[in-house]
Amino acid sequence: FTRTAVGADGKVSQSAQVLPGDLAELDTGVDVTGVFDAQETWQWIDPADPTRTEDRMGRLHLYVSGMEQPGEDASGFSAIQQGSGTLSAGRGTAGGSTGYYLPGSLESLRVWTGAMNSDQIRYKVLDSPDSM
Repeated sequence: FTRTAVGADGKVSQSAQVLPGDLAELDTGVDVTGVFDAQETWQWIDPADPTRTEDRMGRLHLYVSGMEQPGEDASGFSAIQQGSGTLSAGRGTAGGSTGYYLPGSLESLRVWTGAMNSDQIRYKVLDSPDSM
């Protein structure tokens, strides 16, 4: 799950991503929910120099079958981001070239306004209060 920030020149200036912990089982359906919470702030600590920190804006969360995947400390931006680009599902774009196609099929896609927490995902997205 990736979100990018584009500079004035139209090129990607920053990106944030959350990688899933385990690979999904083949030949079976899986519910994947990605959340970008633009209002969530957090502090990044440089792994090479723990005295160097930076305040980051927004955070990505990835849920696979209702379980939140452990996040990386690379999931935020150094400035507030307002989305204005194209939403892509099942593919990605890098360096002006589209690729990184999903090795499977996408059965359905729903887009919600606003960031949801794990309880909201369980009740609204998965429609199963006992799924977590």
